[in-house]
Amino acid sequence: MTTSLRLAAVLPVLASLPLVAQSNNVSQLMQVRHWSGQSVAPAYEGYDVNADGSFNMWFGYTNRNEEESIDIPIGADNRFDPVADRGQPTHFVPRRHKDVFKVVVAKDFPQEGRLTWSLTSHGQTLRVAGTLNPVWQIDRVRATRGGNSERIDSNTPPVVTLQTTAKTIASPGESATLTVNATDDGLPVRAGKPMGMTVLWAKYRGPGNVTFSAARARLANGKATTTATFSEPGAYIVQAVVDDGSGESAGQFGYHCCWTNAQLAFKVNGQSAAHSSQSTATPTFAKDIAPVFQRSCQTCHHAGTSAPMSLMTYEEARPWARSIQQRVVNRDMPPWHLDKTAGIRRYKNDRSLSDADIATVSRWVDAGAPLGNPADLPTPLTFRSEAEWFIGEPDLKITTANDFTMYSNGPDWWIDQFGDVTLTEDRWIKAMEIKPSNPKIVHHCVVYAIEPDAPEGTPEGGIQLHEYAVGKYGDIFAENTGRLLKKGTRLRFDMHYFAIGSEQHNKTTIAFKFYPKGVTPKYQVRSYAIRNIPNDDLEVPPNSLVRTDGYFRLPRNARIDAFQPHMHMRGRGMTLEAIDPATNRTTVLSSVDHFDFNWHINYVYADDEAPLLPAGTMLHVIGVHDNTAANRRNPDPNMWVGFGERSVDDMLQVWLDMVYLDDAEFQRLVEERKGHTSPTAGGR
Repeated sequence: MTTSLRLAAVLPVLASLPLVAQSNNVSQLMQVRHWSGQSVAPAYEGYDVNADGSFNMWFGYTNRNEEESIDIPIGADNRFDPVADRGQPTHFVPRRHKDVFKVVVAKDFPQEGRLTWSLTSHGQTLRVAGTLNPVWQIDRVRATRGGNSERIDSNTPPVVTLQTTAKTIASPGESATLTVNATDDGLPVRAGKPMGMTVLWAKYRGPGNVTFSAARARLANGKATTTATFSEPGAYIVQAVVDDGSGESAGQFGYHCCWTNAQLAFKVNGQSAAHSSQSTATPTFAKDIAPVFQRSCQTCHHAGTSAPMSLMTYEEARPWARSIQQRVVNRDMPPWHLDKTAGIRRYKNDRSLSDADIATVSRWVDAGAPLGNPADLPTPLTFRSEAEWFIGEPDLKITTANDFTMYSNGPDWWIDQFGDVTLTEDRWIKAMEIKPSNPKIVHHCVVYAIEPDAPEGTPEGGIQLHEYAVGKYGDIFAENTGRLLKKGTRLRFDMHYFAIGSEQHNKTTIAFKFYPKGVTPKYQVRSYAIRNIPNDDLEVPPNSLVRTDGYFRLPRNARIDAFQPHMHMRGRGMTLEAIDPATNRTTVLSSVDHFDFNWHINYVYADDEAPLLPAGTMLHVIGVHDNTAANRRNPDPNMWVGFGERSVDDMLQVWLDMVYLDDAEFQRLVEERKGHTSPTAGGR
């Protein structure tokens, strides 16, 4: 059985979930874990009782980001009610943190009373109310890790003291040495040995950054030392969490034992780094904007292209300043629809703007879009003709045999057109590109290879070779990677045309660049379209958001080189995840959170980021369709939508450029990756 047949034999499982259109947060529907940009959720953990009858109301939080720490000063965005400041943190490190601090209330605090903590971050306000309802009582004696029927209170938290070489720091950039000393009862025990204690250091409050030489460390003989360096003057609190192996450092959040929080306060004197000579000058086109446009915009926006305007000169760009600001701030332009806070972050063809670029463009427009000094302008770029090929001068071009005539008005038209491969021997493809002569009427084109010696069971229409759609500029394969094009192959051009009000004509050409004769690349890549099967399970009711999940299990070890989502007018987002077969851990590979039907972009992973996945990995595709009025591309939110080839119908499909690897080669590549920081190098 061939590789393609093995893939076809494993049908994805599909589930669709219609949702009332109450939220347009596509990422939330896809439940993607983000590197940054997400909010902090306060948590009420419960209460325990002090010897004098007063109560400790314990609070924690979840910072929903994987990497971003968030500072929220005491005030309107970080407050309790009643009494705004209850000793809560102002610095929130990523993920879940339990029993971070306590608020002591009197023994006569009413059982029906509420102590509400509100946090606002990244535009979202979340609240939690502490209460003395008995269901929230924490039993610090019996409900512990490591207890047993003979000694229910056997595991107790470490006893911790902190020391520092200085509580007053002379100036920012200087350090203090921090030492933690702790004793413990030796529990819990694993494999006959105590788990041992671990300390986690973090800033708790303070105006600047605190950098620890060892933010996490194992205690040796009950002791661990680190240095803390402060970036700004002001008052700080740092917190040490000492865990005996049954708490936070071990990922055990089900119980309230056994770890101990301890704090140190510092005062940092001196001058703020904010008074440095960092420039706050108004951006100008010549010095600041033209380089951004050259890097990310002018490839399309120059004379002779289909772009609506040229952005090569100040005179050309200035009239469009407000429009540019709007499209850039909304991340509509440049067309790059990945959620940059989730999944893999390095791509070979990344044309997107950084947050700093977007801020610079916005400030330039707000300042009146000045030219600045013309002497600061970079050297103008020159571009190839649109008639030239993105992949370079081809070695072979194959064009559909007949000129196609598209009527002026009427429904979309799907038709197969054909071309013959004129090779005298098999050749390995290094790059390929499809170009219609009249892209104004071509929605997409998929080229299939009908091979002369195709094995039994190969689809009659051939195996998928390449696709054209707006925003896709061809495939250039990774080094030492290619596809075999056999002599005698016939190409089927699966064309989708649409009418534009006047009679139009088109021929479509596919171009190839080959490896030199006699050269066989080490890796063979194939394009696989993973879509929901059966297609008619896709249902998007009127005025609803729908999440659809599909699954595909890799039959062999694989490297994924590129990811391209495909949906129609109601498509809003698509995420590709990998579920590890050994651990069941889920890793986000790529996530598009503002899909644009007008741009079908193939996201090509950087060589050292391309996912390496073992056999048995489950690929999980999550799609979101938006059939509401909030979707500006939706022709009619009151219409029921299902699967179909027309643009007004919809579909869920992801194209993957994939290389299968034998065990030895897979292990070799994994070993090469070790030491690199990558979200696919071992999950999260």
